[in-house]
Amino acid sequence: MDLYLLLRLAHILGFVLLGGGLLAVFVSELRAYGTRDVHVFAEAAWYTAAFYDGLVVPGALLVGGSGFWLILELGLGFFSEPWVVGMWGLFLFEFVEGNTITRVQFRRALRRSRAALAAGRLTETDREEARTLIGRATHFLDVPLFLAIVYCGALRPQSWGAVLTAVALALAASVALTYLVPRLAKRAHRA
Repeated sequence: MDLYLLLRLAHILGFVLLGGGLLAVFVSELRAYGTRDVHVFAEAAWYTAAFYDGLVVPGALLVGGSGFWLILELGLGFFSEPWVVGMWGLFLFEFVEGNTITRVQFRRALRRSRAALAAGRLTETDREEARTLIGRATHFLDVPLFLAIVYCGALRPQSWGAVLTAVALALAASVALTYLVPRLAKRAHRA
């Protein structure tokens, strides 16, 4: 098997781990938003941390390393095509954001959930302190930007307009999710 095929396999495996991890984190966070039970809240926070560290980070490292070597192996150049710049630019942004803001956010949620579990009750203050606005926004940005990265790699748009449209759609989806999910969860609590 030649180097190119091994790199492609590693890249695909990395995307499966990364995408699966991001979706698992998304679902566990939805579970946290939709519960009043302190045990479910703490369990969801633990799953978020476990999926992030166990799937998202290794997947991102595999995607980043294999993607770097694929660009070199194919002789593409890092700035040669809009889709290449879109892929590695969005990936780099997500990697930095995920290992700074998102990591701080899910660690904060884990600490707050453990404190609430020790107290034996979940208050709205616990919920709000566990999830800041910037943390919610970056959390709900992960999956849409991941899809924009996949779009750039799979469909290889040749124009900057197509790449920027994908980014704009990802940002719009992120804003909608950041606004709607907590409100829908609160509404479900009242029902």
